[in-house]
Amino acid sequence: MIVMSLLPHTSRRSLFTLAGLGAGAVVLAACGDDGNGAESGSGGLTVATSNYPLTYLVTRIGGNRVDVTDFATPGADAHGLELSVRQVLAVQEAALVLQIPGYQASLDDAISSGDGDNALDVTSVIELLPTDGHTHEEDGADETDDDHDHGPTDPHLWHDPLRMADIGDAIADRLGALEPESAEAFTTAAAEVRGDLEALDAELAEQFGSVDGERTFITSHAAYAYLADRYDLHQVGIAGVDPETEPSPQRLLELEKVIEEEGVSTIFFETTASPKVAKTLAQNAGVTSEELDNLETQLSADSDYPAVMRENSRKLLESWA
Repeated sequence: MIVMSLLPHTSRRSLFTLAGLGAGAVVLAACGDDGNGAESGSGGLTVATSNYPLTYLVTRIGGNRVDVTDFATPGADAHGLELSVRQVLAVQEAALVLQIPGYQASLDDAISSGDGDNALDVTSVIELLPTDGHTHEEDGADETDDDHDHGPTDPHLWHDPLRMADIGDAIADRLGALEPESAEAFTTAAAEVRGDLEALDAELAEQFGSVDGERTFITSHAAYAYLADRYDLHQVGIAGVDPETEPSPQRLLELEKVIEEEGVSTIFFETTASPKVAKTLAQNAGVTSEELDNLETQLSADSDYPAVMRENSRKLLESWA
């Protein structure tokens, strides 16, 4: 217990050494949860997540039949998630772990350090978009943290409501396999979620479709490719898919040219990353800056996934008005 309290965020190498301590460590893990985010249910199937949109799905689909722990800290950069020893053990002991491989190295490591049979790779049921197809250096951004290399595909899949609906169906199937007597309830709940997400998709498609022109928006990092792909928008990231990258002076000059040529009125930044570069770019270009919620964590209990998607849409539409 002393080790747990002194080393809540120890290095991954030490963490996995400690994670192999055996039954005594498992007993410690059973003493309580060490999650930073949402929890739901009581006495149901234990589900571990580290991404708010996935938490939203499994909570709605599982209801009081699941106990959900989201390890991501609200308002923090979820890409850089570091799990404590207790959290690693919780991942290994959970009935179900929802995973986006390559998105969070510490979660991937925690899963691979166990047998991995409890993990659902949510990317296996959808089509992933590639990253921009070239390095951050070619984009004029300087890579600062190799641990955040997401590989050839973009992990920010939750900005497309229809992909979310497909993931919801997969979650219902897995929950039903774990608890067959509740399979019908999970399937029914997933169908309701799909209906809500399809309605959200139709609403956003109509709103974005009403805007003529290129519909360009500049964001602090390129986390909205799935939104842009779904609704035919043009996203320009100050950095690439990794929020830890820093743009070069050349990149900033290129962005000022985009602002001028495409009539961009607003530079968007995110709560989970420093707004300094975005605000400086906006000031230098004589435009405004505004916050978009990247949805990696839930910033307010009063705003669920559909509400945040609608609010982001409103801000984008206002920037093109």
